[in-house]
Amino acid sequence: MDTERVRLAASSVTGGDPVDVETISETIRRALRLGSGRPDRAELAAAQEELRGHIALLIPLARQEFRRLSRRGDETQARELAARIDGTEHRAGQGLPRDILAAHVQIGHLTRDCQYLLATHTAADWR
Repeated sequence: MDTERVRLAASSVTGGDPVDVETISETIRRALRLGSGRPDRAELAAAQEELRGHIALLIPLARQEFRRLSRRGDETQARELAARIDGTEHRAGQGLPRDILAAHVQIGHLTRDCQYLLATHTAADWR
């Protein structure tokens, strides 16, 4: 796999700036490690902000992929992607819950959302 090509995958949506797959992947790895420890609220809040930033970058790219799938007639995949985009936007827009367990759950959801969007972007780049 040409990891340099994937790492530097540029999009007109991002103004020609590359999507830094390595940085996003490292954020995901750090967020996943939070689930196995006892992070404090500040660590969870920092992870949430990092994930939100990556999600904000990846959502427009996922929408481009949705449009491509719709044009191709891949309605099932397009609907699945649209549902994931909607759910991700909803979760990313929520504040961090006060309850530490609920905050852990939310970070887990955002982490998986970010993973999904990144995988969608990198897979679309190879089509």
